[in-house]
Amino acid sequence: MKKVNVWLLGVTSLLLLSACGNPQIVKPDKVELSSSKEMKKSSEEKVSLPQSSENKSVSEEFDSVKAKAVVKDFLYSYYNYESENKRNEATKVFCSPEVQKKLHLIKVDKDIKMGSSVTSSDIYEGGEGEYMVLVSYELNGNSVTPQVLKISVQEEEGKYLVSAVDFPLMN
Repeated sequence: MKKVNVWLLGVTSLLLLSACGNPQIVKPDKVELSSSKEMKKSSEEKVSLPQSSENKSVSEEFDSVKAKAVVKDFLYSYYNYESENKRNEATKVFCSPEVQKKLHLIKVDKDIKMGSSVTSSDIYEGGEGEYMVLVSYELNGNSVTPQVLKISVQEEEGKYLVSAVDFPLMN
């Protein structure tokens, strides 16, 4: 009986270890939000979403390529920096005044020196001007838990600017 228990323990341990040994990470092709809007990775064709009264009216000439470029530039300026003031100055140009205020993109008297760099990012496109971003980065050489951002982009006076930034998992 003792041999059977030891044998079962060994087989179970082996099965558990073999199941945990797969280092492959699978990234989803689409993400479904709680509001039941479907989002696909931006490299794929755009998804048409049903219009509702909650959606803001966006001009028909909205350039999603330029909007996605603004999201990428915002992301890299916000997460790649050597000091707080350098980050704030680099990021301001991509943001509306409301977002600048929300993210506290102001010059501080005592500039804190720290290094941050993006290690990977995935940008998913939803409706016009709506993006979900998964960003992994290092802070002072240490890996930080990946963050999810919900970013909205609007065209204002011929320029595309980040009009809203939310960190849904941090609320």
